[in-house]
Amino acid sequence: MPWTGPPPPPDWAPFLAVAPGLSCPGPRKLGGPHGLGDRMRIAAFAELQARQAFLWGAATFDEAPDALRQAWRDLAAAEDKHLRWLLERMAALGIPVQDRPVSPHLFAGLTDCRTAHEFAWYMAKAEDRGRIAGEQFARKLATSDPESARIFGQIAAEEQEHIDLALRFFPESDRTRTVAP
Repeated sequence: MPWTGPPPPPDWAPFLAVAPGLSCPGPRKLGGPHGLGDRMRIAAFAELQARQAFLWGAATFDEAPDALRQAWRDLAAAEDKHLRWLLERMAALGIPVQDRPVSPHLFAGLTDCRTAHEFAWYMAKAEDRGRIAGEQFARKLATSDPESARIFGQIAAEEQEHIDLALRFFPESDRTRTVAP
């Protein structure tokens, strides 16, 4: 189907999402007890938003090759796996999901894309930002919280595959991209 505008936001439970366009508090310092929770919450919510956006993109962009639309459905499953890892770790650490609000900005931006090409590159750039943050958290947490570090590191490694998808289907954009190869 052709793009008809962004969909209504999905139910973001168990997260406490602010209304689109509103801001939420930034993460607290990583060294404190709440800083790790803030980062895990933000990362988990980004995974949920990406999952929902991949499913939306696969259902919306008929001009995308079937293989790309299937890849987006497969990536939605990978994002769901990452979401579960983070939520399970948060539960193990006693970090409440609804302790602080999160922003649905990523989903809003992705579902504002009008073409498969635009969607793929918007997602690739978001995945690259997540990859970089995940690598940084993995390094910073390596000694203080090896299990959380492992989760962030594994997610970061898998995000590279998601980034590569945009290159595989839209290689002509390679010369203008800003994401890691």
